[in-house]
Amino acid sequence: MFIPEIPNNSLTDEITQIVELSKKLEDEGYYFDYDPPATEEELSSWEKEHSITIPESIKDWLRFSGYSNICNELAIIKGVKAFKIDCELVPDEMVIIGEVIGDGQFIGFSKENGEIMWEDHGEVTRLKSFDIFLKDTVIRMLQDS
Repeated sequence: MFIPEIPNNSLTDEITQIVELSKKLEDEGYYFDYDPPATEEELSSWEKEHSITIPESIKDWLRFSGYSNICNELAIIKGVKAFKIDCELVPDEMVIIGEVIGDGQFIGFSKENGEIMWEDHGEVTRLKSFDIFLKDTVIRMLQDS
């Protein structure tokens, strides 16, 4: 498994925990895929093209991995080229950046205020930052695997 260099940013602790759990679980037969980081040019180009600001906490993840498949699609964080805007499956304000658990749940952010949004079959949970999603969902589920 390729693991990009862990950046020194707001998600360093969460990324480090996920990487350590990934190494352990890969040895047990789980699949992980981490692409190289997104470039600053890719991030700013997407923002300019869509006139939407990507929350800093999501940028910090993308500075680690431009696309991630964490533990057999437990969570998929897509690269900016695969972000979805104006998808009829989620509220109009939500930019989809990935999927959770592979059963129709989406993770994204509000293009209006940058709040992290988790859409679960019609129910939306709003989080202040992406690190909360990583800690309370991804890391917790990896620890339970």
